Amino acid sequence: MPLVIGGVTLASKKWGNLIGGMIASLPWIAGPIILFFTLEQGIDFTINSVKGIMIGTIGVLGFCFAYIYSCISQKWYVSLLLAYLAFAITSMILNAIGHFIGLTVWYLLTIFLIVLSLVIFPKLEKQKSHSQPLKYDIYLRMIIATLFVVFITYLADTLGPTWSGILTPFPIMTAILSAFTHYTQGPHSTSIIMRGMLSGFAGFASFLYIQALLLPHFSIPIAFLIGLIVNVIINLMMRYFVTKIISN
Repeated sequence: MPLVIGGVTLASKKWGNLIGGMIASLPWIAGPIILFFTLEQGIDFTINSVKGIMIGTIGVLGFCFAYIYSCISQKWYVSLLLAYLAFAITSMILNAIGHFIGLTVWYLLTIFLIVLSLVIFPKLEKQKSHSQPLKYDIYLRMIIATLFVVFITYLADTLGPTWSGILTPFPIMTAILSAFTHYTQGPHSTSIIMRGMLSGFAGFASFLYIQALLLPHFSIPIAFLIGLIVNVIINLMMRYFVTKIISN
C-alpha cells in the first residue's frame, strides 16, 4: 500500500490530475482487502460483502459532491468533515434498504449513478495562482492508506460482510488525493482529480461485481486477472467519455 499511494501521487504529478484520479480509482485498496477477506473469511463472506461495496461506492459519490461544493469556500479539513458526513449518511440510508435489493440491481444502479455524476459534476474555474508545496506529503499519504487497509481487514470478523463491504471503498484514497490536492493546488485541480476518480469508479465496481460472479467457480488469480482486464477496458472507455464531457 505505501508503494501504491506513492505511485499514484507521482503519476498525478507526471501525467496530470485526471489521469492520476483514474489510476487511483483502480482497486488498489479494495483488491487487497477482498483478497484478505477471501483467504481469512472465505468466499461466501467475500461475495456477501460485494453488495456492501456497491452501497459504499455510492456513498463515495456523495463524498465527492459534498467535498467539491464545500471546497470552493472552505478549508480542506472542513470539506473533508462534510464529505465524510455525506458518505456516512448515504451509506446508512442505503444499507437500511439494501436487504431488499439484489446484487445485480445494486451494480446497475451504481453504474448509472456514476455516469450521472460525471455528467452533472461541477466545472470549477482555474485560479490565477494556487500552489502550496507540502513537505513529506507522499510519506503522509502512504502511512494513512496502509493503516486503513490493516484496520478494515483486522475488524472484518467483527463488522460482518455487509459493513466490511461498505467500508471497503471508504474514501481513504479519495480523501487523501482530494485533501492534499485541495491544499496544495486549490479547488480547480481538486475537481479534475475527483472527476478522474469518478470516471474510474465504473471499472472499480465492475471488478468487484465480477469477483462475486467468478470466485465460486475459478481460482483467485484467474478471477482477479479477468476483473482487472475488464476494469482497465472500462476505465479507457470512461476516459474517452470524460474527455468528451470536459471538451463540451
